[in-house]
Amino acid sequence: MTRSRPTRAEIRARHRPDGAGVYGVSVLDAGADSWTGLYLCRAADADHARRRIREAGFHKKHIQGRWTPTDPPPRVPGELADDDERWFRCRYDDDGWGPWEPLPRDYRHPSPARAAVDPSVR
Repeated sequence: MTRSRPTRAEIRARHRPDGAGVYGVSVLDAGADSWTGLYLCRAADADHARRRIREAGFHKKHIQGRWTPTDPPPRVPGELADDDERWFRCRYDDDGWGPWEPLPRDYRHPSPARAAVDPSVR
């Protein structure tokens, strides 16, 4: 009995899960004491999530982790509804994870060079 090799589509499905759900990134965040922030949003599929992450200004060199429906984040805000288009942020500080805060749908993440200033939210 010989095993056939997986197709490209099967390999892609394993590494790039598609499907509606919660997607997000763990990134360097100058506004957090430990410089770690967790940012989540809803997306229709993996391509939509990648587009939203790119449009929000998250850069590869600052991303420490990625979250998908098949690899869920350690925490999810209770108010993140299926039809919610906002971003949600939680920051890690000396006392642990802070509360979730909703951000605008068109949120833009500031670069670390701008320190703790986040003009898109204030």
